[in-house]
Amino acid sequence: MPSLETANVGKAVAARVGNNIREVRTKLGMTQAQLAAPEFSISYISAIERGKIRPSLKALSILARRLDVPLTFLLEGSPAGAAEARAVGYSPADSGPDQRVDVDLLQANVLVQQGAYEQAKELLEPIQPERITTDQAYRLYLLKGQVHLGSNEYQEAVVDLRQAVSQGEALNDTEYTERARNLLGKAYFLLYNYTLAMENHSRCSSAIENGQITDPVFALEVYSNLASDYFRLGELERAIQFYHQALEVLDEISRDTRSFAQKYMEISQHYKSVGKLAMAREYAMHSLAIYEMRDEQRMVGLTHQRLGKALEKQNDLEGAETEYRKAIAIERELGDEIAASLCHTSLAELLLKRGQTEEAEKEASEALQFARSSNDAQTQGQALIALAQIYHQRGDFDAADQFFTQALDLLDASHAHEIAASAYFRYANLLEERGEVQRSLSAIKKAYEHQRLGKRGDIE
Repeated sequence: MPSLETANVGKAVAARVGNNIREVRTKLGMTQAQLAAPEFSISYISAIERGKIRPSLKALSILARRLDVPLTFLLEGSPAGAAEARAVGYSPADSGPDQRVDVDLLQANVLVQQGAYEQAKELLEPIQPERITTDQAYRLYLLKGQVHLGSNEYQEAVVDLRQAVSQGEALNDTEYTERARNLLGKAYFLLYNYTLAMENHSRCSSAIENGQITDPVFALEVYSNLASDYFRLGELERAIQFYHQALEVLDEISRDTRSFAQKYMEISQHYKSVGKLAMAREYAMHSLAIYEMRDEQRMVGLTHQRLGKALEKQNDLEGAETEYRKAIAIERELGDEIAASLCHTSLAELLLKRGQTEEAEKEASEALQFARSSNDAQTQGQALIALAQIYHQRGDFDAADQFFTQALDLLDASHAHEIAASAYFRYANLLEERGEVQRSLSAIKKAYEHQRLGKRGDIE
């Protein structure tokens, strides 16, 4: 027979679980009937929410899935709730975190950094969120989200990263929450939902500005992401502002590998001093991972390239050219063929706009050479589009059409819908200039088809 103390704790847990379920349900605009059907009755849900009965773990798992929150969130709405839940046997981690899970999560993290997403997925697949601690569940969902992002599964990434955000909030940990939110914003961006991307990245930026997160490497990524969001939304002034903020962060960090390694170790020591051992361990690991440094340097080059795009939109062509050349120097030094190709293509199109046709062709040819070495269809397509426009401007329409055909075939096959739509619109405009109205209309139809296919992935 349970003691009076245990019975009282059980009532407290039932009340907390009921409150958490009611709070999530009402935020989602869901009725008790919608939450109940088909497994439960409305009266059963009502009794749970009033704290009159305590649901079984099986019932709670069903409700958590229906409410799109982790089971642990319903159980552990606060640190006190976590303690109460453990007292009556709710917690799946009574004896503390499973060290094997920690090892699997650490190994999966390394694999994600290396781009070995399938191997990471295999490691994470057997881990059951309802049987691990909330901290482990956060890391699990964050890693699963990263795996989906790396595998171009953006909608799946949104689902897992929303779970990671919920876990971070359940832990009342701003840093955890905003790191997951930054990746969630990236997933929305890749789904062309730039408004939601901006909203998530803005919240991350606020946490940085308020001093809740002091990691400069994270600040660099957030500012760069937010600048890209505003650029896509057509708010060029805001985009340029955040590109400059990203570059100001970079000015404080030397770009050589050793300096990045030292900075990661400093961050690791900071997290250790405030008791965030998981974060401390991850940054110590980054300090040793030299390949990770190259990713940060690559971001420097791409930030210059994106700032160039924003300046070009504002018709500051000299400023844009300066940024493109800085980006090219960095990416060529790193040997990043895809990024170097994109930067050469941007410069080629700018030079063409300035009437420097011969220099533009040289840059576009460099872009195509790098793209072909990387075997990346999208960058090859973009380089070929630049060459096509150059030949069109010279009046060599046959050569221009050949380059456009090659480019559009590559972009069609790579399912790069947004890039393909833009390419078809460009081709349509050039065909219209020549007076080839019917071919121009066909190209416009293809452009709208790609726009439609791209928007299928949007999340409202």
